[in-house]
Amino acid sequence: MTGVLAAVAEPGGKVVEVVAGADGPEVWLRHRDAGAPHLRAPLHGMLTASTGRPWRIEPAEPGSFEVRDAQVVVTARCGPLGARLVLAFTAGGLLALTTTWRNDSAHEVTDVAAGLLLPLSTQDPYVTMPGVLYNDNPSSDPDRRVPHLGYVCEEHRLPVPAVNAAWDDRYISLFAHPEPARAADGTVRYGSLGVMRSPGLTVAAMTGVIAFDGAPDVCYVSKAEVADLPIGYRDLTPGETIVTRHTVDWGPVEPRGLGFRKLVHTKLYQEDRGARPLEREDIVRLKTGAMDARWAGHGYLAYEGTRHGRPRSYLYGWTGQCMKLARCDALLGLDRGEPERVERARRAADFYVEGSTTPVRGLRSGRYLLDDGRWEMFRKDGPENWPEFVSSRAHGETIADLAELALQFREAGLEVPPAWEEAVADAAALFWHSRLPEGVVPLGWTPAGTPVTRLVSAAGAACVQAMLGAYRLSGERVWLLRAEEMLGHYHRLHAATFERPFAHATLDASGEDKEAGMYYFQAAFDLYRLTGRERYAEWAEAAADWLLTFVYVWSPEFDAGSTFERRGFKACGWPAVSVQNHHLDVFFPTSELMEFGLATGRPWYAARADTILHAMGQGICQEPGDWGFETPGEQGEGFFQTNWQRKGEANTWNPSWVIALPLYHALRMRKAT
Repeated sequence: MTGVLAAVAEPGGKVVEVVAGADGPEVWLRHRDAGAPHLRAPLHGMLTASTGRPWRIEPAEPGSFEVRDAQVVVTARCGPLGARLVLAFTAGGLLALTTTWRNDSAHEVTDVAAGLLLPLSTQDPYVTMPGVLYNDNPSSDPDRRVPHLGYVCEEHRLPVPAVNAAWDDRYISLFAHPEPARAADGTVRYGSLGVMRSPGLTVAAMTGVIAFDGAPDVCYVSKAEVADLPIGYRDLTPGETIVTRHTVDWGPVEPRGLGFRKLVHTKLYQEDRGARPLEREDIVRLKTGAMDARWAGHGYLAYEGTRHGRPRSYLYGWTGQCMKLARCDALLGLDRGEPERVERARRAADFYVEGSTTPVRGLRSGRYLLDDGRWEMFRKDGPENWPEFVSSRAHGETIADLAELALQFREAGLEVPPAWEEAVADAAALFWHSRLPEGVVPLGWTPAGTPVTRLVSAAGAACVQAMLGAYRLSGERVWLLRAEEMLGHYHRLHAATFERPFAHATLDASGEDKEAGMYYFQAAFDLYRLTGRERYAEWAEAAADWLLTFVYVWSPEFDAGSTFERRGFKACGWPAVSVQNHHLDVFFPTSELMEFGLATGRPWYAARADTILHAMGQGICQEPGDWGFETPGEQGEGFFQTNWQRKGEANTWNPSWVIALPLYHALRMRKAT
């Protein structure tokens, strides 16, 4: 090593150096307080371009470099293409990278795939690609196709269009600044981001080409399904250019699993405030009407009639949320002075408590078939083949909601049936006494009350909330202590380092998903409110940041003629679902996030919650025929923002949770403000 050839720095301590290396000049990204550089890459190794299909990584031939006006300017060449890379610090201490590719030949160059590369100095980083990849998705079913390292995807698939890699005590993040390119036929293309495994583990920002498991031109198109999709190639006429903009951030992080928090709090996309098609009161009005249309005497229909070929049923927890709807009815009834709504909530809870029991005390069925007049448990097909089981996620949710309903009644001076309190206590006892050796609740139970699997997951974190409900109803401190102990085990297993993030709450998937993180966040926040211990606020905040990696901070444009393009749909504020299901839905702890921000002096979270709630006003039927529904207030479960199923469209699959969650959060946020 012969020393530093050029350098630029910023006041916060970040430094960009061009250093003489054995094989030519290298770019080093380092921090003055750290020893080894965060990035060490040969100049020619930071740029790539190929022509022809399939695309491939072909490092550029090095050209020149110079420092000009506090900028490092690098030139390179790939065949007929010339490249110019400019690196300059922003006022906020981030490094802006502007790359220009130009066809320097006298003829058209076709099927160009160009990009920016950040070769990592480790082969074992913790990589976060928001919404799709968390530490290589360690909890995902190995028999199902999901993204792993070797994945390069469209920018519009990423809620935060960025990649974070963390190792040892440091991280580096690469952010895209997506720019839509609309073709003559009205289709829109964006760049792409990902991590390639060869040659060496490398963060790649490409001009739109994609890869799955290292295979070029392969797209993840549906649940555990891939298909050939050669997109992102560019044709350049003589003198034509491609210009891309990216931002790089780097610094310390400990443990490495918290690198995702740097993505959430590097606020590069604040100009997009999301859509606000409806005021909060309009959401309440429309969703209340949809809820009323689902009332069927003793509960709320899980599906709108039998339009999806499903039998008429009440469904508790997960996609049904019958008890959550009872809470909404009670909130409305108590607020408006409408006793008939309070009575409906009582009737719904009584029906569940009296009818859902099983021979195992505390274990309850989760579905009631109206036309058959019988209760049944959940089923899970596929490799697991569980003909009957009780989901800990759904059971925990339902019991927690039953406890909250009882507390609503008590606070309003209404009689709380002793059977409700007994049901909560019995379920809490089941949750505690059926723990796995790791100290957490199993994913579910057989009809005999034994764990349906020994798989350790965060699916049952909702049971901690139910145990806290038992404490608040009974005043028995043992339930608080048990809830604290159990959440401590969830923290140790999933959130202390995030090496194995939250997973397995979404019952139709098998991997990392936001819903598993929701209940850990809510339980940690509940414990903070009950104990005042800052530790629980810190746990909740880290979980909130993880959840927010699923929430869009920007709004892609859509192809001409698509529903989203015609209706001006904006993705900003919408949460994606899981590493397996790459679409948007309304399942999110929106009101709890707002309350957390207000209660802990972290107003940024409350502002994010406001954006989220109003974004979810999109897609709500406002009149018969709107968005494919006849009942105002109905809304689809899936909104497709990327090349997963039907990009630019929404479905009309409308289980009752799509009514319950927005209504519940709108009511709570109205009350809190």
